[in-house]
Amino acid sequence: MSESATHSKKEGPWPDVATARLFLAYLTDGESTGENRPLASVDQSAVAQWLVQQGLGPLAFSRCRHDYPELARHLQVDRYAAVAQSALYFADLAQIEVAFQSAGLPVVLLKGAALAQAAYDDVALRTMSDVDIWVCELDMPRAARTMQSLGFRAYDGREDRPLELQMLSQGEIQFYGKHWGLVELHWSPFPGWWLARTAVIEETAVWNRIELITPDSNAYQLAAEDMVIQIAVHQAVNHQMGMYVVRGLMDIARTAKTRPVDWAVVADRAQKWRVRTAVWLVLSLLDQLIGLPGVEVALAQLRPSPWRQQSLKKIVSPESVLAGDDIREARTRFLLLLLLVDRWQDMIYLIFRTLWPETAWLRARYGQRGNHWRHLWQVVRYGRV
Repeated sequence: MSESATHSKKEGPWPDVATARLFLAYLTDGESTGENRPLASVDQSAVAQWLVQQGLGPLAFSRCRHDYPELARHLQVDRYAAVAQSALYFADLAQIEVAFQSAGLPVVLLKGAALAQAAYDDVALRTMSDVDIWVCELDMPRAARTMQSLGFRAYDGREDRPLELQMLSQGEIQFYGKHWGLVELHWSPFPGWWLARTAVIEETAVWNRIELITPDSNAYQLAAEDMVIQIAVHQAVNHQMGMYVVRGLMDIARTAKTRPVDWAVVADRAQKWRVRTAVWLVLSLLDQLIGLPGVEVALAQLRPSPWRQQSLKKIVSPESVLAGDDIREARTRFLLLLLLVDRWQDMIYLIFRTLWPETAWLRARYGQRGNHWRHLWQVVRYGRV
């Protein structure tokens, strides 16, 4: 498939950003007034399809049953599927929590498994594709054995993401259940070579700030400010703004609605960790597409240069997000990843290491067949990293 075909423009259901913003703000709060009816002149079946694609179908069904019954009718099947899926995932998670507790292992949940419990009114309102658990490096062998004792089987990884490479990049080990479900044990909430080569995440401090999800829970989640940064970085860097973007924005909005977020602390940590541009991009989209009191404090501190802002807007904008544009398979994603690097010297280093990676990277990625020239050919000829 050609790059132009991969990154073709799509038409979403929204006539303009303002209409989408009104509706997404309504979804966040679940409140509407007679004067605020953003879907009055919009094709509700098209909106329903868009919501399902964004992973927001169950939340919208719950919010819209009374104000928009026609829209809710279109979302019923997605809602029922989410309830069943959520029940299966949390049944697996309940077993894992008991087994980890018996083994003396803390359960620190990341992303959907934590957000569904802490930021949403019902766990089935936040769709999930897996369960993510953060495990300390020294505990990983014991955690893996515990998963296997429960009947989960480890997956060795794709050819381009072997387990050894995942370990070097602080990625994850995937485990599949006997009948259904995916659980990933993560070495870090901030995985990947982009972060390893350009950022300085203070992971020990992040670990020391973890909080119980609820007072009677056995599972932990990241502190609110760390959660905001993790969602933003994961969305911008790991997914290159191409997967459930609006759901990611909703996750941050719901986190801020349910837990106090100190936006000045968010900005300070993002700057210190060298992820300010990535966090700014996501928070600016949040401000434009949903709106959230207080986020302007972080935006003012994190705002990059006008040139950087304009360059990023040409790749990712509120309009492109609403249209569902996806650049993950296009070479434009490399430009996005470069523009997200905070310091120019790190940008140069990232380019160098992308073309001429560390010896350990080569060995982990290609095995004995690996060499710099072969890798360079893969990058130049096929755009593979």
